[in-house]
Amino acid sequence: MNLILCCDGTWNTPDDMDGGQPSPTNVRKIYNAVADKDAAGIKQDAYYHPGVGTDGTWWRRAVEGGTGKGLADNIKGAYKWLASTYKSGDQIYLFGFSRGAYTVRSLGGMISKCGLLDIKASKLDEEGTWKAIEAIFTEYRAKSEAGTKRKQSGKIHFHNVAPGGTRNASTLIQFIGVWDTVGALGIPDDMGFLNLLDNPENHEFHDTTLGSAVLNARHAVALDEFRQSFMPTLWVRPDGWTGTLKQVWFPGVHGDVGGGYAATGLSDGALLWMMNEAKSCGLVFREGAENQLRPDPRGVLHDSASGIFAKLKTRPRAVPHVTATPSEDLHSSASERHRTPPLSQGRYRHANADLPAEVDVFARDHWNDTGIFLQKGITYTFVAKGEWTDGTVLCNADGPKDGGNFQAGEIAHIASSGLGQLEKAWKWSTGNQQVDFWWTRREEELPWFSLIGVIANDVPPPAQQQTPKNGILKLPHEVFLIRSKAKFTPKGDGYLYCFANDAWGAYGNNRGSVRLTVAPSPSSANPPPSH
Repeated sequence: MNLILCCDGTWNTPDDMDGGQPSPTNVRKIYNAVADKDAAGIKQDAYYHPGVGTDGTWWRRAVEGGTGKGLADNIKGAYKWLASTYKSGDQIYLFGFSRGAYTVRSLGGMISKCGLLDIKASKLDEEGTWKAIEAIFTEYRAKSEAGTKRKQSGKIHFHNVAPGGTRNASTLIQFIGVWDTVGALGIPDDMGFLNLLDNPENHEFHDTTLGSAVLNARHAVALDEFRQSFMPTLWVRPDGWTGTLKQVWFPGVHGDVGGGYAATGLSDGALLWMMNEAKSCGLVFREGAENQLRPDPRGVLHDSASGIFAKLKTRPRAVPHVTATPSEDLHSSASERHRTPPLSQGRYRHANADLPAEVDVFARDHWNDTGIFLQKGITYTFVAKGEWTDGTVLCNADGPKDGGNFQAGEIAHIASSGLGQLEKAWKWSTGNQQVDFWWTRREEELPWFSLIGVIANDVPPPAQQQTPKNGILKLPHEVFLIRSKAKFTPKGDGYLYCFANDAWGAYGNNRGSVRLTVAPSPSSANPPPSH
């Protein structure tokens, strides 16, 4: 029998509406599309779990949805359903979106590491079952050496494990399909004082590496999500793992890929891809279900950084180079939208002409998307000309342009720099490298209002950073000082973004722009084109 477990995203339920129209996510649509029987006429059993933040009072829903509180209960509840439903020989399929993706990926890791509890053989009542699952969850969360063998012992039995046998990867997972996994849980890490109320160890993502019990894994990832608290968590292929893994980037923001909007042109594309992948691994859908989908690469691309999220920080994702030709990790719909963009929304992932290229960098924009894709190992030269202003302070790409004369507006810079020293002390004392005090420079070590470059390439990745004790790592991406002129050699491929180094909340009074020229240095031999 095929067992299908579907875990939805934050605040998502089957009754979701958008503008008065039903707008369930792709997780719910997968659940609705599952056929009653498989190709051999054997029953398929599906279970759906709403996302966190969907139960209780409005305050409870807000807190749980905003912080991710309740995810551990969702993982344990999903584990219990599988443990009570599974019989030897059954095929397990897991689907999730957003924090529901976190849920099923954690569930896959829990089964891979600890095995699947056999409630009947263990002769457990309801209370005993929950106690056993709590103990298994604690064991799963505990840090241990990779490859640690876990034996079955005592009165607690596990499916597909003989007495004294090894529980690791004893019950296989045929398929995990997720849309846009986000690992950001709890209070955003840049909120220093509030973050003290939040222990990151309570919701640390343990399963960036695929579990050894997983046979097939698929991940649809959003190219255009900019919210910093929605940074994606990609899978890492473990050494010696022989399963199949596909992580493919699709056009759109978080909900354009995982669903939840009434306009489904983009999300239907990601859903159809996932359904086809699951079908190839043995899952059966109702006849004609796929025919109800209307994938459109030129569908509406929404702005997710709106409402309350408009007040929070944004950050570009490290995405592959979007060109008119699809690749293994770039879905054809992204290339199609790039090649023939929608008239209603204009150019998509535009690329500058072959380098050298010139772009305007505006002082008022938090992120200036240059459209230039820089490549690892090539040295580039950056030259910036022009003037911009920070309120009343006249600046160029080097910072305040005072010619030795102090400008009155620089008093704010001095005061904010003092606050910046407190911010550095806070980072040192708490281990939180992402904290950002209001009215301090975005890059505290670099000059006020100087021109900064960021290459969205996830360098250095978290695995290569030295983690402070009980701390929070600095966000990845290479950040470098351009000023009026600079040379830089990226350590990874990525799109170039630029900004004036101001306080995050102080961009409203900025004016003007500088003209930036980017070219490969003469020493770089025959670099490929940037588009």
